[in-house]
Amino acid sequence: MSSFRSRAIQNRFMQIFTSRDRLSQRDFGLAIFLFTIAVLFLSGFLAYVIVRTNLKTTHQVAALVIPPTLWLSTVLLLLGSFFIQRAVFFVRKEKQQQFRNCLNLTFLLGGAFFVIQAIGLIHILNQHSEILLSVAQLKNASNFPSSYGVLFTFVLLHALHFFVAFGVLGVVIYKAYLYQYDHEYHWGVHACSIVWHFLAVVWVVMLLLFCFVG
Repeated sequence: MSSFRSRAIQNRFMQIFTSRDRLSQRDFGLAIFLFTIAVLFLSGFLAYVIVRTNLKTTHQVAALVIPPTLWLSTVLLLLGSFFIQRAVFFVRKEKQQQFRNCLNLTFLLGGAFFVIQAIGLIHILNQHSEILLSVAQLKNASNFPSSYGVLFTFVLLHALHFFVAFGVLGVVIYKAYLYQYDHEYHWGVHACSIVWHFLAVVWVVMLLLFCFVG
């Protein structure tokens, strides 16, 4: 009986380390990671809405204008989301060349996104500085708060998360050229696409929030 139990336990441990179980564990870990980021951003968005709404009743809040560069970066991010999804499609069809081409396009779009984001952040800082200088001479300067500092923080926080995803994409491209992905195994590509889509959704929600709330 004891030998039967030990054999059953051994078989169970073997099952834990099968490829299917490893994939399910990776999916669970990815879900937890994305859930944590979602809670972080959503709590920040909710806090911003509450504070901004309360300020409007007691203060003359400076108008917030989204820099055009941030809208351009949105287009780049959505295009990258499209091409990385195409990469998943092509690797499932075992079309290696098209698969790598889509990954390369996604990488280039991600790099362009970083450049545009940097320009957008500089523009936000300039706007924030102009508002501070314009109200600094007023006796009741505290009655004219600005949201540009909050916008800068959220954009920077999103950029830091995207930087991690961008680095992971680089690893995926490296493995793609080593032919480590095919129609049977391409979890890395799948996970990278999920993270990219997730960050794109967070970005769009963030911009719409700042547009409608102010």
